[in-house]
Amino acid sequence: MAEGNAVRIAEDAHGPRADFDDIEVGRDLGSLEWTISVADIDKQCRIDEDYDPVFSLASTQGGRIAPPQIQYRPPRWLLSRNYNVRGVFYRWDFENLGPLKPDAPIKVSGRIVDKWIARGREYVSFEAVGTDADGREVFRTRRTHVLDVVTRDAPRGGRGLDSGVKSEKL
Repeated sequence: MAEGNAVRIAEDAHGPRADFDDIEVGRDLGSLEWTISVADIDKQCRIDEDYDPVFSLASTQGGRIAPPQIQYRPPRWLLSRNYNVRGVFYRWDFENLGPLKPDAPIKVSGRIVDKWIARGREYVSFEAVGTDADGREVFRTRRTHVLDVVTRDAPRGGRGLDSGVKSEKL
């Protein structure tokens, strides 16, 4: 149950937020080509404070490889291209099936796999697969986001970046 002045943000700089009912289970989120740069690997290592030599020097895979968590962003880009959603990261499952190498293009494709309502909040689950230039899977992932920390019975209104009690009225 919504408390006090809680509202769900209606719009942000990208336009109206997606409505839960408009999210289609099974929808193809399309694909994108992504290439990891050496600078991307260095940045991820700094973010995670993970300086394993395979990420900075060499590996048994024939040179540097990227930390596995670097593949978080591209699937999220696919979701955002299709639906203007914000919210809270709820669950992230992933499996790396091959090395993520710098300067090697990866095709990332995704789709919506489920949505549901629990404890008054809206959830969406999507999956993505990354394939190398030869069509081999290098990673697969499934993510779940709760679309708002405010319960779905709170009114939509305001413009902002995050959901919550403080918003700019439209």
